[in-house]
Amino acid sequence: MAYSKEKLLKIKFKLTPIITLSLLGVFFLLIYGVRVYRQNKLKKGAFKTFATIEKLKENVTKGKSGRIDIVYFYFIKNDSVIHKLKQIPAKSIKKKKLKLKESFKVHIAKSDYGVFEIDFEKKIDTIIDKRDYKTHIYNTFIHRNIIE
Repeated sequence: MAYSKEKLLKIKFKLTPIITLSLLGVFFLLIYGVRVYRQNKLKKGAFKTFATIEKLKENVTKGKSGRIDIVYFYFIKNDSVIHKLKQIPAKSIKKKKLKLKESFKVHIAKSDYGVFEIDFEKKIDTIIDKRDYKTHIYNTFIHRNIIE
């Protein structure tokens, strides 16, 4: 059975949208799966603590297009200061009136400190001084240089 070039082109054009839609479906399922996995980590084993803002970066470029705000914060766990960062939409720092040395409630997964949920709406009148602790844990070496 030999197919002519015209028939092969018709088959190709019919399969292209199906392949594209299936790839998009797999991509969105993967994103949804990661989100559910992170939420389950927070529900099953999470602890509550206070996070203090140590640095704010407004209107930072994200990739080739788009802008974001970055909030650097830290929290205390087992006599260690753990530094994290949170990316929020652009201009959110001004909208929420975030300032340095403000504290907020944060829920952190016990098994993975990279999975956390911070509520920038509820401010707490507590200041945690990171200079009282010797052990500091950063995400990367670059993160450490930015903070210090």
